[in-house]
Amino acid sequence: MADRDRSAVRARDPGTDRGHRGRTFALFGLPLLVVAGVLAVSLVIPGSNICGGPVPGCGNLRNAGPVPMDIQAAGGTADVGTVTVQPRERVLLFGTVSEVRVDAGQCLIVAGGAFWNARTDIDRVAEPTGLWHAIDDWGARVHLLDGPCLE
Repeated sequence: MADRDRSAVRARDPGTDRGHRGRTFALFGLPLLVVAGVLAVSLVIPGSNICGGPVPGCGNLRNAGPVPMDIQAAGGTADVGTVTVQPRERVLLFGTVSEVRVDAGQCLIVAGGAFWNARTDIDRVAEPTGLWHAIDDWGARVHLLDGPCLE
């Protein structure tokens, strides 16, 4: 035993290193459990969702077109608010009913639904008046164009 250097430190046995799995779980598992719990509670327990839609909140709207658009929202007490959304901006929808204004001579292309894959075209180019088009609680990606709808 005289051939060992007294200043040398023995290597740790990897089989005795405890706590590695606990740190990994704390780092990845606990945050995932918290997120899953919050989502489960929000879907199971009815909250004060003013929209009454399929998810908590009212969704959001993205103006993907080149023209600013007006959004009108009405709550349960019929209070109406109007917001102008500039091109390439995103806003949260804020009422039980949210609608986008399509004036005469304009085209509105709405990609709505849960995955924004339900397309609706509203062509008001040949019409003398405009109208309000309702957006569902999922929100939408919207293109408002001056002129006819693109194919």
